[in-house]
Amino acid sequence: MSSLVFPIAMPQGVASEYFEPERVDAISPTTDGAVGGVTLGFPLWRARWTLGQSISRATSEEWRAFVAALRGQQRTFLGYDQGRRYPLSAPAGFAGLMRAGGGAFDGSASSWAVNADRDEPTLNGFPSGFVISIGDLIMWRWVTGGVQRRALCRAVRPAIANGSGSVTVIVEPPLPTLTPGTAVADMKEPTCVMKQISEETKLGEKTRTLRIGGTVAAIQVLLP
Repeated sequence: MSSLVFPIAMPQGVASEYFEPERVDAISPTTDGAVGGVTLGFPLWRARWTLGQSISRATSEEWRAFVAALRGQQRTFLGYDQGRRYPLSAPAGFAGLMRAGGGAFDGSASSWAVNADRDEPTLNGFPSGFVISIGDLIMWRWVTGGVQRRALCRAVRPAIANGSGSVTVIVEPPLPTLTPGTAVADMKEPTCVMKQISEETKLGEKTRTLRIGGTVAAIQVLLP
């Protein structure tokens, strides 16, 4: 019997998805007619996955078991953009790529640094000339007390690694301050820790083909 270790992995195979960082801002008009903005919280990734009838019966059962195991909003899972598992420049993975300084490249940086605004990380140990495209995702992964933690950012401008294998990329949302310096920056199958939004999650009726439709919604959870 296998035990559940949270955050658990999520199933694959959706008909459509929404996976975007959402800001918590408020408009702040002033007496002279100008309009400012006030940030009320750190931007968090929100997701909505819609299941279709094209998935297999086995996958349909996996999704039903997945939703049940989360127990509403009590438990966590590793959510991700199912349409962007790898960078556009390496859609099938990193096999055969070499770091500029030598050694096989597996998608992770050998080291990293970030600017004061935390929206321009510099990643080291990449292949020379490696291209990060708009929309590519970078996760920072670490473990706290034996439990997996994640931060997730998306490239909003393209970038190319120099001859030394260093690349600086502009990302959104900014890298959270709770991310430890020992975290590993990685572009292989990036994920973030999420919880289900119970009131927006609804599985549909089982059809004659023994498959279920429905929608699963979730929001990122940032934990140190």
